[in-house]
Amino acid sequence: MDHHVLGVVGASGGLGASTLAVSLAVRAGPLLGVSACVDGRPSGGGVDVTACLEHLPGLRWGDLADLQGRVDGAAVLRALPGEGSLRVLASRGTPPAAATVRAVVEGLAEVCGLVVLDTGAAPQLLDLCTSVVVLAGVSARRLADAGALVQSGVLPSDALLVLRGARREPVAPEDVAVHLDLPLAAVLRDEVRVRADEDRARVPGTRGRGAVEAVADRVLGMVGVGAGSGPARRVQVPAVDSVAGVRRAVPATEERLPGLEPTSAARGGVR
Repeated sequence: MDHHVLGVVGASGGLGASTLAVSLAVRAGPLLGVSACVDGRPSGGGVDVTACLEHLPGLRWGDLADLQGRVDGAAVLRALPGEGSLRVLASRGTPPAAATVRAVVEGLAEVCGLVVLDTGAAPQLLDLCTSVVVLAGVSARRLADAGALVQSGVLPSDALLVLRGARREPVAPEDVAVHLDLPLAAVLRDEVRVRADEDRARVPGTRGRGAVEAVADRVLGMVGVGAGSGPARRVQVPAVDSVAGVRRAVPATEERLPGLEPTSAARGGVR
């Protein structure tokens, strides 16, 4: 893969991992051009809803269930629903095989400035990521979830930690980072405007200022996408193509790519 794939892992449900994932893709747009936010759980998810794009036509994971072999990332990208520089590949319909999921992510990574992979709490595709962000809570239960995730050994050694919490918590963010042995990238404070934006169908990350936008900008800078990270190639995408056009551009082969089992975790309230 030639470009950056940023994995977002929610250590617990309900923390807003999908909102952060969409925000990261949106905020990367002015820097890189077209970015894609991908549901890493083809049998669950719904990142198009989080991105307020569920009403738009275009490919979902179920439309790609019959693809085999190497995937033409440009053809897939052209057929995804999107707005501005954001494209989304969301769950809907019968999920494709694990090998197809991996091949599609790899294909998109070759043609996108950034692919943000919303893995939820079941990160089976983290080996495809060049960077990983873990979103964790600070309650006793959520700290236990984060600790179990770290102990599972699935996270890369350079994974970044974003903590979600209120402005006053009984435990300091720095102490949580030490406990989890993860570098602290940012603290995402609760913000009432996030829920209001959701109700008004405002895409996460599109505010000039806000808690989510600030955290997304900081994370992008830390992983090498943002101010001071050097020049980046901008990617432009033509208008949306049809599903049939993607199928013609991505012929089936007898050789299937090796892959991991598809994610089947529910969204657990994360949007």
